[in-house]
Amino acid sequence: MEERSTIKPFTYFIHALVVFGFLGMEFGVLFLSRIIDGRPMEQLGNWPVNWYGAIAHWVITIIIWGIGVAIYTRWAKKKGVFSELITFDFNAKVATLTAAAVGVVVIVSLIQSQIYDIAIPQLFREYRGFRSMYGEHALIVTIFQNIYYAFEMLLVLIMVVFFQRAGELWFKSSKVPWSSIGLMMTWGAIHFLSHPAGALGVTLWALVPGLFYVYGGRYFYPVYLLLLLGFVI
Repeated sequence: MEERSTIKPFTYFIHALVVFGFLGMEFGVLFLSRIIDGRPMEQLGNWPVNWYGAIAHWVITIIIWGIGVAIYTRWAKKKGVFSELITFDFNAKVATLTAAAVGVVVIVSLIQSQIYDIAIPQLFREYRGFRSMYGEHALIVTIFQNIYYAFEMLLVLIMVVFFQRAGELWFKSSKVPWSSIGLMMTWGAIHFLSHPAGALGVTLWALVPGLFYVYGGRYFYPVYLLLLLGFVI
């Protein structure tokens, strides 16, 4: 087993970018899901016309993302750094941080609903949209979409962890949220291409999970719940 002290900051940084690459593989899935959905090539980036086209896209993406999560979970355990990078303990502090994470998401969602005049939670808003598109299949489509979110946020959390560790080793400081900076410049910024309408909000939101991770004790539950609820509420 490689000693954890020999893992270089550049290694963590590159692995964070590879994880980001796993997220980007969704763009490649568009070609396959387009065929399943029956759309012509000129409609490559369009929303699926058929409910099974949407599910196919998410299932294929979930499988790819699940492989990414498995690879890097195994890598961290093999290198002996898994417990150093993230902890799954649950105690009074974690419960408080988790409640704070929920509170932050709810407050931000309420502010956004007032500014943009949109209904919350997002889960309901998207279900309502699927009802108009897919009728009686809206519920199953909504379920798969949220499983898709759950896997996306696992990869985003791995990016948070790796970017933070890279910054700490490079600059010898554990107080700066390097993870927030890395996440803003990758996962946040890419939304300007994939979902321009909400890209600025996502980019700014990318600051928050890094802050919770760094100053909250590197606990899994509050950071992951914060990320996931940000796309549900």
